[in-house]
Amino acid sequence: MKELSDYFLFKNNPQEQFLQKLEQSLKNLRVVDVELFITSARMNHLGKAATFHHLSQSAASTAICRVEAAFGSTLCTHEKRRFCLTREGQVLLPRLESWIKRLRELVVSQDQIPLRLVTTHAIAQIAAPAVLSLDLIDFQHMRPDRAYAAILQGRADIALVLDNAPWKGVLATELGCGHFRLYAKCPSAPLKSVLLPEEQIEVLALQQTWFDTHGYPLAVKSRIPSWSLIAQICAESEEIGFLPDFLARKFSLSPVPWQPALSSYRLLAIHRQDEALQERFDRLIEALRKVFEVSF
Repeated sequence: MKELSDYFLFKNNPQEQFLQKLEQSLKNLRVVDVELFITSARMNHLGKAATFHHLSQSAASTAICRVEAAFGSTLCTHEKRRFCLTREGQVLLPRLESWIKRLRELVVSQDQIPLRLVTTHAIAQIAAPAVLSLDLIDFQHMRPDRAYAAILQGRADIALVLDNAPWKGVLATELGCGHFRLYAKCPSAPLKSVLLPEEQIEVLALQQTWFDTHGYPLAVKSRIPSWSLIAQICAESEEIGFLPDFLARKFSLSPVPWQPALSSYRLLAIHRQDEALQERFDRLIEALRKVFEVSF
């Protein structure tokens, strides 16, 4: 019974019928056809408008017919040499121009969307000054494993990470290479306990190398959760910390003389394949290579 009552309500409601018909008609309206219609009206010539939009005369005529069909009105006189608007066309033209203008304002180009760059705080200290003048960047600090996951899940566009894990499913570009060392403010700092970051691969390698060389464990004074914080502490005190060389250079730290065997690394930019962003990726990578090559 409800379906039947809805039918009679629709049948006896001309306004509802009109809106449904209009909605159905506008579904077939193409923006490119509307733009051609506006150009033709302003040039007063369909052929010239067709050339401007890289269309044949027949394709342009078909497009104008689609616009008329969408609005259910004859909008032009269809003369061969002149494009003349009917009264309905003259009323509709400024409204279509206003609609196209608003539509263009809604369209956001790729260059207006910030790149979502994720990395550690330590790497960001070097990277940020190099790229902020090149592009719109939204920086976010993340551990490498979380940064990698953010790339895979589409929550970030590009990540800067150290090459200490298998980066599957992404494109990886080397930005530079360097070493981890024990650093201090004084280049002749005596042997003493050190500041280490979290249990990362580089830290475990250091501890194993130290034990293999000296036969006893490396003395650890404290575990600090951030490379940047270790560098800052070492720069403001007599402490010794385990750091990547690009960060030690930024804080003017020197390697201690009782250095174990060095641990090398590569710095990578990782991202998914995205042709729309590739030009921006290339621009950032070029700038980052220059700054990290100098840092190393």
